[in-house]
Amino acid sequence: MSGVHWWRRYGDYPPGKHNLPHMGAVLSDYRQRRGYSRAEVAQALDVKKQVVSYWEATMYLADPERRMVLARLLQIPPALLGLAWEQVVYVGREGEPGASYERLAEVVSLEGYYQYEDLFALANRLQYTGQIRVLAEKMPRWLGKLRQKVKEAPASEREAWLWLQGQYLHLTAWLASHQPGAAQRWTALSLTQELLNLARELDDPTLMGLSYFHLAHRYLEAGERASATAAAWEGLSWVKRVGPALGGNLYLRAATVLARMGEGDERQWRGWQEEALRLVERVEGGEEDASQLKLNRAAVHHEGAKLLLTLAQRQGESKRLGEAYRGLAQARSGLGSDVGLWRMYLDVTEAKLFLAWGEVEQSAWLGARAWDVAQKMGSVKVEPELRGLHASLSAKAPGHASVQWLGLTLGIA
Repeated sequence: MSGVHWWRRYGDYPPGKHNLPHMGAVLSDYRQRRGYSRAEVAQALDVKKQVVSYWEATMYLADPERRMVLARLLQIPPALLGLAWEQVVYVGREGEPGASYERLAEVVSLEGYYQYEDLFALANRLQYTGQIRVLAEKMPRWLGKLRQKVKEAPASEREAWLWLQGQYLHLTAWLASHQPGAAQRWTALSLTQELLNLARELDDPTLMGLSYFHLAHRYLEAGERASATAAAWEGLSWVKRVGPALGGNLYLRAATVLARMGEGDERQWRGWQEEALRLVERVEGGEEDASQLKLNRAAVHHEGAKLLLTLAQRQGESKRLGEAYRGLAQARSGLGSDVGLWRMYLDVTEAKLFLAWGEVEQSAWLGARAWDVAQKMGSVKVEPELRGLHASLSAKAPGHASVQWLGLTLGIA
């Protein structure tokens, strides 16, 4: 979808291969920016004019040497041609820098934009599989190094580096929210506020949407009801300007937060979840989303089950509990192996559901399983909910062995 690719700051190029823009479109654009004709480029590179026309019609130039020459001649940002800065800066066999890139060579290290982008893509995959402990140790350090790269980046590249910094901020904030202690919760909120400021500086819809997606949850966790409600509504205002995965997550976040706050009505909340389900179809159809968030049917069914559980508890309608259970079953059946983290959340929701049914033993067992998974991953995200579950179970069945076991696993005397 136009406007969501990482290269959009350079130009509105169509996508090519390997998460790169269409190279021919890039070459044509930068040739015209420099005021060169195809014939002049052909003469400079000692090729026929038809060869230049062929390059400009080609989605991907496989020869890296050719790409390096073109990047130098047309002064194309190396990332657009799948190159690292050092491949363009160092032009001689013995590593001497080219005259027009001397100043650049002094400030650019061997770590290129693509290395940081690939590192983020890996970290993003690892978070969904539950590698929280490992990432929580490394992401702050990677973010610190990236901040230094932003300071060193040439003016023509700064916005691209800032965009990547925004992605690191959102993931680092998410990881901080899984760590114990009030200081980590403050860090998560602080990083999210930094992300919002960066999004405003770049006037970037994706980063704006990510900011409010996170802020609504951060404020909800902190008990700041008015701020959580405002962030949820603000997030909804960006839905039409972002990719389908982020848009769907904004709908789901708004439904969850505003239902908890009692803002709006059931028809509105369910309507947002139905919109999210429609966006799932676009994600499954291969439509790109710059946020790199996941959106699938499992997520929508889970959020639907949570909404039904909230309404059942609020209105005392046991029929909704059966609907919620069926929604959870659908969520579990659609959960892929690449999102193992969500199994923990499903266990917590199901534990609450069995509590509402009065099934003490099953509720406690699911709570203990969720906490065991959380500890293995290095997350305390669900601890407040599980402590609340234990308190409710203790009130309902004091002295029950399964409830006592849940308390022991949570470290409650």
